[in-house]
Amino acid sequence: MTFFRLYNIPMSSPSLAAAGRPTLDAAKELAARILEAARLEFLAKGIEGASMEGIAAAAGCSKLTLYRRYGSKHELFMTLVKERAPDYAVQFHVDATQPPATVLYQLGLVVAGFFFDPENLRFVRVVVSEMSRVDGLPALIKEQADRFREPVRQCLATLKANGHGTYDDCTLAAIQFINLCVLGHFYLLAGYTSDQVAVDEQEKMVRSAVAMFMAGYFPQNSG
Repeated sequence: MTFFRLYNIPMSSPSLAAAGRPTLDAAKELAARILEAARLEFLAKGIEGASMEGIAAAAGCSKLTLYRRYGSKHELFMTLVKERAPDYAVQFHVDATQPPATVLYQLGLVVAGFFFDPENLRFVRVVVSEMSRVDGLPALIKEQADRFREPVRQCLATLKANGHGTYDDCTLAAIQFINLCVLGHFYLLAGYTSDQVAVDEQEKMVRSAVAMFMAGYFPQNSG
C-alpha cells in the first residue's frame, strides 16, 4: 500500500509539489512564519542576542532551512527590514492642490503617525543600534529613507509648481519638514515610548512644525 493510499491523499493533491517540494502557497506561508518569528526575536534580543535556533523553533522549521533560505542571521535581518517597508505612496495620499498649510498638516500627521507607531518605533531603535554591525544595512536604510521621503518631496514640488514655497531644493525641504514633525531623533534617542508621544502630542508637534515651516518657506501664506 502506497503512502498516498495509506493516508487517503489523492495522487494529484495540490498540497504536494513534484519531488516532495512544498507548493508555492506553503513556501509563502513558511516565509511569513519565519519573518514573524524573526521580528519577535530581533525586537526582544537584538541581532547579537537573537539565535537562529530560536527563530527556527518559533517558525516551526529547521535551522538548516533558515540557512538555506537566508544564508546568515544578518541576511535574515536585512530581509525582514525589506519586507517591513510599506507602500509609502499610499500612506501619503494628499491632495497637493489644497492650501499649503492644509497639505503640510496632513503630511505631518502621516509622518508622525508612522514614526511613533509602537512597532515602528521599537524596530527603528533596533535598526539604529545595529547599523555599524550589519554589512549593507546603512545603504538599505538610506534606500528606505529615500522611499519614505519621496511622497513628501513630490507634494512640496507640486506646491512649488503651483506658486507656493521659496525653497530651491525640494529634497532638502522634505528632510527638514520630516525632522520638524518628529523633533529629529530626540524621541528616538531619548527612549520615549509611543505612549508618551500620544496622538494629541503628535498633533501638537505637527502644528508647530507646520507653523515653523510656513514661516520659513511660505511667507506669503503664513500670516
